Amino acid sequence: MTPESDQPHGLSRRSILQIGGALAAAGVVNPFGAGTASAATTPASAATAAAATGTAAAVTGTTGGPLMNNGKFPIGLFWPPPPTETTVERYREIAEAGFGYVHGGNYSNSDVQISTHMLRVADEAGVQVLVEDPDVKWLLKNMNVGDSSKPNTISEDELRQRITAAVNRYAPSWRAVGGRLHISSGTGEGSIGWVADGAAWKDYTFAFDTEPLRTGVGGYAQAGWAFRIQDERNAYVWLLSTQGSDGKAVLKKAVFVNGAPTVTQVSLPYQLEVGKNYHVETTLSGSTFTTRIDGVLVDTTTNTTFATGSAGFREAGPESAYFDNVVVTGSGGATLFEEDFDGGLEAWRLPAGSGYGAFAGLHLYDEPGVPQLPLMAKAVAMANEAYPDALSYVNMLPGFGAGYEQAARDIDSPVLSFDRYPILASGEDLGYFQNWAEVRAAALKHGRDSWVYIQSVGYANHAIPTKADILWQISISLAYGCKGIQYFTYWTPDPARGEAFTTGLITVEGKRTALYRYSKDINTKFLAPLGKQMLGLTSTAVQAAGIASPPAGLAPFAADALVSAVSGDPVVLGRFTDGDGTLHTLVANYSRHERARVRLTLPAGADAYVPDEDRWVSAGDGHLNLKAGESVLLRAR
Repeated sequence: MTPESDQPHGLSRRSILQIGGALAAAGVVNPFGAGTASAATTPASAATAAAATGTAAAVTGTTGGPLMNNGKFPIGLFWPPPPTETTVERYREIAEAGFGYVHGGNYSNSDVQISTHMLRVADEAGVQVLVEDPDVKWLLKNMNVGDSSKPNTISEDELRQRITAAVNRYAPSWRAVGGRLHISSGTGEGSIGWVADGAAWKDYTFAFDTEPLRTGVGGYAQAGWAFRIQDERNAYVWLLSTQGSDGKAVLKKAVFVNGAPTVTQVSLPYQLEVGKNYHVETTLSGSTFTTRIDGVLVDTTTNTTFATGSAGFREAGPESAYFDNVVVTGSGGATLFEEDFDGGLEAWRLPAGSGYGAFAGLHLYDEPGVPQLPLMAKAVAMANEAYPDALSYVNMLPGFGAGYEQAARDIDSPVLSFDRYPILASGEDLGYFQNWAEVRAAALKHGRDSWVYIQSVGYANHAIPTKADILWQISISLAYGCKGIQYFTYWTPDPARGEAFTTGLITVEGKRTALYRYSKDINTKFLAPLGKQMLGLTSTAVQAAGIASPPAGLAPFAADALVSAVSGDPVVLGRFTDGDGTLHTLVANYSRHERARVRLTLPAGADAYVPDEDRWVSAGDGHLNLKAGESVLLRAR
């Protein structure tokens, strides 16, 4: 059996499925009220600077987005349906099989229009997408960044501009986050969203809290609201901004008619404080509008352009702000509308081009070499800065050795991901264990979640996996503390690509295979519930028992207070603790062909988790009968 790390890199996923992209121009916005700064010209964030100098960031510059914050174990796939099969029905088929997200591939990343269509379809089907933007992918693969002595060079500011433009194409710019509305950007002309049922409102008070956010490090801050809105090009727009003289705050007032603003402004006698919420009230009475900030009257304006219309918010270009505690009160004192943003945004008419709820982040690069890691660190930091409520993702090579440590240290993503496909035409790749040991060590040291691609397709020198093979890869990965499983591939790549692909979950022609049924059963009844239990666990050791000569990457069995002895067939034991210090052990069958009958010496009162029933039961006398590839999670009481 030849470990994959000893095989030519021609069998890596990068060379198997490498697809080119097309470079498209991205414009720079300089909208009304945006000043001269933009995301392309603001200084690099602290995360960018840390990555560029090779130091580890203490805290990631991203939340990890919906994939890291929905309480579910991440189960994803690569090589989704091709563009002609990118339909709601096909993506519901993905969701039914227990997959929560997809990556690009299969020409879904060929151009921006295909990517945005995939997001629309995925949104309706309830599936997230890690987008492979064709422009960013092409730049990172083909251009030198920041070294003018080399050909085909762009500056770091130009790369930041391109990544920011890509994020703004896809990311939802309006999101309810932590009980507040976060507006992260707008179009170049400015984007207005409003209360959907307020078109007939005439005289009312629009009250809310806002925290204007800076556009990059040291940039201006600006929070905009709109009233008597006719549409996005016709409305009154007031803005609380830092762009007054001597650094003081200013109230900007614009009357938009067919998109053209007439602008005046009022200086305020204080500076806006970063991180501070301001309470705003604008009262409309006929043609007179009065505005109070924190209870202080700051402006009275008279204008007759619009007599009725709803109320809402407006940001432009890279501007961003939080809004909360919205109350609209009629002239007679009746409450017309309230919103605390603890739920969704169903009551709001969102701006055109305000992004896609299915956007989970950018899949920036697949399998960089060591010389490319500094560029990956910069690209991830730029994506984090452009949109922190997403996952900025890079996948690493198999057999990357010390590269895993460097990537985990320098790349400010919450995820350290790699691929290695161990189901060979003859036997299995035992280098899988050492590879996992290296990834586990790097991820633990630098506080990253380890993710892996598992083999779910046959191709050159690799067998078509069985159900037990899928289970085995998952069980071994979970034993090493894996926090995200991704299938390679979902749709079967066309054999004409030259790598002898055969039998993924869906055939080239779009028919379900037995692997689809196997994976659906595993994902929904085993991996999703068991993985959720393991998300809060921290790996402490990975050990072998009953194996005469364990492969590299497996330590010998050592007793602890949960499992003090093991006898019987070969097993792998992943040892864990939870936040309270409770000991857990995942016992995984070492074989993907034979049952494992094992006796563990456990303390009185130990529990075993039953995934398909989602409950803990008594572990009894510690006898386990594990099917090929199967595993069971134990815990001390």
